[in-house]
Amino acid sequence: MNRNIKALVQACGELGVEYEVAHATGNLVAVVIGGRRYVFSNWSTPLNSHSVAQLCQDKEYFYSFYKDVVRMPATRGYLAPHIDERYANYLECGSLREIVVDVESAFGYPLIVKKNRGSWGRNVFKVGSAKELERALLEVFNYNSASFDYVALVQEYIEIEREFRAVFLGGKLEMVYEKVTDGASFVDNLSPLHWEGARAAFVKEKRLLEEISRFCAPMFEKMMIEFCGVDIAVDKSGDMWLIEANSSPGFDYIVKSEGEEEVVALYRSMLGYLQKAGN
Repeated sequence: MNRNIKALVQACGELGVEYEVAHATGNLVAVVIGGRRYVFSNWSTPLNSHSVAQLCQDKEYFYSFYKDVVRMPATRGYLAPHIDERYANYLECGSLREIVVDVESAFGYPLIVKKNRGSWGRNVFKVGSAKELERALLEVFNYNSASFDYVALVQEYIEIEREFRAVFLGGKLEMVYEKVTDGASFVDNLSPLHWEGARAAFVKEKRLLEEISRFCAPMFEKMMIEFCGVDIAVDKSGDMWLIEANSSPGFDYIVKSEGEEEVVALYRSMLGYLQKAGN
């Protein structure tokens, strides 16, 4: 049973909500609220529709949809040059060299290259030259790799001063934690919490919480994402940038660093939200 599901089960016990563990791993749980069953599977919740979950998973689509309402790093997607012929009509660059030329016409170095659908910092590269760019693209487009993606994203590089994960339920900010790397060592993964010695720390500063809530509000005004974790970077000038959103955020790092109490409280709120939605 993963930490998310453990928090859900504890919240059910505290609220007296009926639930059923439906798989030997413990990671498939149905809760019964108002006579209806709602399924929590691994890190996924019943709050978001499939299309919204897919929007969050596809970073290029997410950028294209929300870039007009919230500050995000400039992003372009590139299809693998040797994609199946069924998708050839979407192909704009027919070789790695053409991709490099197109990228260099739109971006300066350094820049970020990442797989379009990915998590845990896998296949994310900071590149500083055409040679490094081509190498990163080859990694993303490597059909023999478990981290393969047929779409590579090239993204404007942001000089990040601080980075946060903000968790929203129904557009309301529920918690924020900072990804703290003070004293941590980089170990070949750009994602801060994958650095050796990194930790997550709750943010309690009221002004900062209000700033994060205001910054993200236009996203929910354009279209609601019922439940999500939003990665927010603050650059060296103090400007906020939305990096990406996750419709199925995990809580391993914050539970490890700060304990489970606030995550259980989040799941209590989630159960209450489902109850209101069902009435």
